[in-house]
Amino acid sequence: MSMFLSILGLGFLLGIRHATDADHVVAITTMISKEKAVKHAAIIGIFWGIGHSLTVTFIAIPIILFSLVIPPRIGLGLEFIVGIMLVTLGILNLSGIASHIAKRYTSIVHSHEHECPEGGKHTHLHAHKSSPDHDHSNHLSIFQIVRPLIVGLIHGLAGSAAIALLILSTIHDPKQAILYLLLFHVGVVTGMMIITTLMGASVKLAKQQGASVHKYLVIASGILSILFGLFVMYETGIVDGLFSATVHWSPK
Repeated sequence: MSMFLSILGLGFLLGIRHATDADHVVAITTMISKEKAVKHAAIIGIFWGIGHSLTVTFIAIPIILFSLVIPPRIGLGLEFIVGIMLVTLGILNLSGIASHIAKRYTSIVHSHEHECPEGGKHTHLHAHKSSPDHDHSNHLSIFQIVRPLIVGLIHGLAGSAAIALLILSTIHDPKQAILYLLLFHVGVVTGMMIITTLMGASVKLAKQQGASVHKYLVIASGILSILFGLFVMYETGIVDGLFSATVHWSPK
């Protein structure tokens, strides 16, 4: 029992470690580089973790229960998609399209008080789209929630094979393996929330230093995302052999 508890603890720590993978950090940095509120950065990290956990769960459980193996070329293809996603995130950031979409789909909630015909007053909430000149620092848009969720889903696809194989190599009981997987997810969400909170604080500090400093930070994060995405695409497509007759790939 003590050995199993140690393995569960290891799963949680590995989850935190997994959240710090380079492609994860680059993607999340691009998404929060324009956030003004630290709490928003933390929420974005949580939704990334939820998306990642959903995909890994749906794919890893059949692998655990039925010992299914993801073919190398499919595994490479999923990692290649991560590269495409990173390039796309960088372009959206540099072009300003991401900010435009976020502002367009930010809902502002106000409370209104009305007189009742029977006497007295009642209050209800009313939501509407924000205007272009509205301060969005206190609101999260649907786009800002859906984007990290989708990015997390894609990252989960690319990492599911490695995680499942790690579980299978240490735990032979499917029920214990699933419990291990759940604790791994808790670690991933926790780790990413910590990372995004710290990054959000850094972005806020850069914003306080001046608009130019923050602008350079946004540009740097966009360029980094594009370059790293191109590197991932080259690594999987050329070096590991996705587009060649021979595949040189193993889950990372």
